[in-house]
Amino acid sequence: MKTQSQKVKVMSFMAMFVAIQLVLEPLTKITEMPQGGNVSFSLIALFLASYLLGPVYGVIASLVCLGVQFVLGMAVYYGIASLFLDYIIPMALVGACSIFPLWHYKQWDIPLGMIVIMILKTISHLLAGWFAFQTPLIGNLAYNIPYNVGTLIVCFILFIIIYPRIKKVVQLD
Repeated sequence: MKTQSQKVKVMSFMAMFVAIQLVLEPLTKITEMPQGGNVSFSLIALFLASYLLGPVYGVIASLVCLGVQFVLGMAVYYGIASLFLDYIIPMALVGACSIFPLWHYKQWDIPLGMIVIMILKTISHLLAGWFAFQTPLIGNLAYNIPYNVGTLIVCFILFIIIYPRIKKVVQLD
């Protein structure tokens, strides 16, 4: 059972990761494709939240970010299929990344779960393209693969650099 101070600490870290993601998100618009989609290096905050706080808190932080993005006009509603397949499911997946444990290789903590999650996230976006926008498969792949692979590469590199330093600070015990 978490003590009151542990609960406050977890909520504070969640708020910090949400704030970092929301501050970084507008910077990802530099690489934005038509109709959205970009190399979202801002997701690093949510990947870190998941691995440092656990998947439940990671999902909560991710969905809070999503809600704030809609309130601030940073996300666009294109219908119920797009809402779930482009936003809710992908963000929940990112927050749940830590269900796949880190692989420890020499002095490195390798987030293999990030690869799995980004594949699942891409599939969700592909389904959104199919159901919400009736995009043909080739066009759908050409649209979704580049920015999701770019997001994976950038976030993977950032995670390898940042995680060892920040895990020393985020002690929840």
